[in-house]
Formats: sequence, C-alpha cells, structure tokens
Amino acid sequence: MSSEPTSARRGLPRWLKVTILFLLVAANLAALAAIWAVRTGQNVLAAAETDSRVAEVLDAATGDGLTFLIVGSDSREGLEDLENFGNFGGGRGDVVILVRLDQSTSTAQMLSIPRDLYVDIPGHDQNRINAAYAIGGASLMVETIKLNLGVEVNHYVEIDFVGFAALVDELGGIEIAFPFPARDLKSGLSVDAGSQTLDGDMALAYARSRTYQELQGGSWVSVDSGDVGRTGRQQEVVRAILSKLKRPSSITEAGSIASAMAEHMTIDSNLASASVASLVWDFKGILAGGIEGATLPVDGANRDGRSVVVARQPDAAEMLANFRSGLSLAAQPLRIQVLNGNGVGGSARDMSQTLESLGFRVESIGNAATRDYEITTVIVPEGSGSGEVIIDALGFGVVQVGTVDNGYDAVVITGADTA
Repeated sequence: MSSEPTSARRGLPRWLKVTILFLLVAANLAALAAIWAVRTGQNVLAAAETDSRVAEVLDAATGDGLTFLIVGSDSREGLEDLENFGNFGGGRGDVVILVRLDQSTSTAQMLSIPRDLYVDIPGHDQNRINAAYAIGGASLMVETIKLNLGVEVNHYVEIDFVGFAALVDELGGIEIAFPFPARDLKSGLSVDAGSQTLDGDMALAYARSRTYQELQGGSWVSVDSGDVGRTGRQQEVVRAILSKLKRPSSITEAGSIASAMAEHMTIDSNLASASVASLVWDFKGILAGGIEGATLPVDGANRDGRSVVVARQPDAAEMLANFRSGLSLAAQPLRIQVLNGNGVGGSARDMSQTLESLGFRVESIGNAATRDYEITTVIVPEGSGSGEVIIDALGFGVVQVGTVDNGYDAVVITGADTA
C-alpha cells in the first residue's frame, strides 16, 4: 500500500484546476490582444496613405491626453451601391468626430460634430463645417475645428465609405439592436426589430441615415432623423465596431482587418511615423474600457436661405471645456423616454414621476411596441453607463443595449414589477 498522502494521489482539486486553466487562458488572450493591437496598428500605419500637409497644422501632444480628429469622407470612389448613396464627384467631411484618449485616467471620449454646424472657415467666410474639407481638404478641416471649437488636434485619421463598409464586412458584421422595424428609403436601410447583424453596406446605410423611420403602431414614424440624430447613430456604429474588435476571434484575423482599414485610410505623417507599440502601451488601460460619447449641443437655424445648425450656448461651451479637460461630457441630467410596457394604465406616468424625483429629466412618455414586459427594462446605447445609473437609483430593473433616439440618453420601459 502506498504511503503517499491521499491528497497527493488524488491530484489538485477540480476547482483549482479550473481556476488555473482559466487564468492561463485569460493571460494568453491578454497577450494575444496586445500583439494584435501592435501588429494591426503597424500594418495600418505602414499601408495607409499619409498626408504631410495636415501635420503642419496639428498640435504637439501635451500632458496625458491625445486628441484625434476622425473624418469620414463621403467619396464614392470604389463604392458599388451608388443607387442609395448617390454618384457625386470629390468628397466632403460627412462624419466629423473628435476622440480624446487620456492616459492618466484610462478614459476615452468621443465628441460628434454635426456636419451642418455653421462656423467660420479660415479665409472662406462662414459655411457648414463639412464644407471646410471640400474647400481645403484635411488641413483646412483641422484649422476650422481648432478655430471654432478651441480644441487641440494631435492626429488626423480619415476613412472613406468603401473602407468603412470593408472594415465591417471583415469583422463579420456588427450587432445593433432595434426596438422597432426601421428603414430609410434614401440610404437603403431596412431592418426588422430586435438584435440584427448588419453587413458593411447596411451599417453604412444606418450610420448615414438622415430620414430614419420606425414602424410604430402600424405606421412609419420619422424618429430623430436629422443631422443630430445621425451623429448618435454614428457613435453607436463606432461602439459596435470597437466591441467586435475586442473579441478574441478578431485577433487571428488582424491582418485582413488591418488591410481593409489601411486601403481606404489617410493619416497624418506624424502618426505614420509614431511608435504604435508605445501608443498601445501608454493607453493600454483604455483598450478594455468603454467610450463616453456625446454630440455637440446645437439648434436648428437658417443662414442665407440654408438650413444649418448652430452651437447651443452655454451648453456647447461647457461641453467643449469638459472635453478639453477630460471631464465627463454628461454634466446635464440624463434625458429619459419612458414607455408603458406592462399595459397598466398610468404606469409610464408614475414611472416618470419617480425618475424625476430621483433627479433624472423625463423628456417624453408613451407606449412600448408590446405590453408584456415582466421586468422593467432600461435601453441604452452600447458603451453607455447610463443604464446602471438608472437601475441603481430605482433599485430594480435590467439594462439592455439597443438603439436609443439621440434626443434621449436612455429609454425606460415599465414592466410587471412596477405594477
């Protein structure tokens, strides 16, 4: 009979084996993710087209933050589906987003600038902000942003329609949740309700939608269909792409993903020569986190017979000051839409009163598409932390990622648990 202790013969306990295996897998995934980020970044920077002129108007990085100007060009070159997107020559700054990465706080912020924002364009009087790109390219766009918004811009990244669609396709599509069937007859968007996987063309149609409609109560209703609404949808698409990029399966596909991005990208020459490994290391804490997103507050206006938007003051100035300082962009109370989801009369009204007493701002109330919700559900855009804030305040409910009209930060649907 062996004299070895019983514990030695039986080996490690199952729970400890599982724990060790989990830690090993997690460690390897973390290492692979770092390798993916560095290699992908190197491939993109090596293959992307560079712009040396825009580097002349960029700011040298100071402190712990870096600010990128991301421009989505509406150049149709190489785009097959011209029926829905139009066959126009040249290109304009169709998407304008400022992204600030802060190493000291491991946070990232995404500030969308409506393309119809009426601004001073250096040397060219006043016009919509996207006209700066059409008139003078990347350099004039950067100068216009700096002059009118008072932010420093350290790097410039531009991607066209084709590159955007190719990136989404290389990722195998992106997941977007729709509370109702939705369409846009101009952009070609057509989706059912629920979580949908959008391919490159459909993701582009969603991001560019300016006549967005939902099928509510048997009728097609225009919902947040202007320029401001579109910026919210663009942010949702960006979050969905970033979420997909973080998945382990993307690590093995880094080469093809990088190629899809690089072929249709233009970056400043300073970024092209930057050490990607250093950038990834400096901002490694941000890679695993979410991104706070907001749209510059604006109001509709008419200038010289043209429909434009102008910065809403003092809200816009406050948001820009917070962006420059790395403070939260959501300084205002959360804006909430409340929908009756349990079929009990007055449920949405009672919930709105409760939320307002807790410090939230209820913008509207109505009825959900169905009235069979068992649990109160808070719908928020992907990457938003507003849902947890709301259910923590209420003391009950669940959070669901989905499509939220840009006029709201969240949608609260009352369930049977409130009846």
